[in-house]
Amino acid sequence: MTKRSAEAFIAVATFFAAVTGCSADEVGLGDPTGSECPIDSTLTWQTFGQVFIEDNCARCHDSEGPRIVTQADVRANLDLIDRAAAAGPDATNTYMPEDRELSTTERKNLGEWLACGAP
Repeated sequence: MTKRSAEAFIAVATFFAAVTGCSADEVGLGDPTGSECPIDSTLTWQTFGQVFIEDNCARCHDSEGPRIVTQADVRANLDLIDRAAAAGPDATNTYMPEDRELSTTERKNLGEWLACGAP
């Protein structure tokens, strides 16, 4: 295992531990939400993502793995974010954020935005 892949593994394990409040080998995120990107979606980084990430993710995930601060960070972690905090027709995941409640609408918007590739 290279140093870089070991660091990536540790970051993912730390994220899972933080998400569930338990050790990395006891981890279980929610199911994929099954969210889809509607053709007429208006959710973009500027209209949704930046404020959502700043309000709900960045303060913890700036220093704890995985890093979720920028649009590129989100794109690198679409599946994890979907399974931790988004809602869609197949699942509503409420593991994150740990320190505040999100409405179902906010979670569905997150799922849609992620399904569109976090544009």
